[in-house]
Amino acid sequence: MWRLQGTVVPASEKEPEGWSATDKFTVVMETAGLNETELSAYCRERGLFPEQVSRWRQTAQDANAQPVLTMAEQKELERLRAQDQREIKALKKELQRKEKAMAEMAALLVLRKKWEAFCSEDAEG
Repeated sequence: MWRLQGTVVPASEKEPEGWSATDKFTVVMETAGLNETELSAYCRERGLFPEQVSRWRQTAQDANAQPVLTMAEQKELERLRAQDQREIKALKKELQRKEKAMAEMAALLVLRKKWEAFCSEDAEG
């Protein structure tokens, strides 16, 4: 990274949209108290657009808007997850059983056709 007038700007060749979340958040923090004119000047100096900064600010706000689960909600989610895992395991077991039965049925059908072919050859000969 290199500094531009006391602020952090990524030193990589990436476009600003490719910057890390930390770099974008730094820009959001640095521009928090700027008015429109100051924000435009800030963006010009760093090769940014005010719309990018606004979008990054909204993303940061949205990330913090997610509700935190209570312990009871976390336990309920964990219980549901465990229940889902048990159901998945049972369904996989049932699927394996059915696949095995289908393979057995297919083998019996092949043997039946071979037997019928053998019997028809025997009757002709």
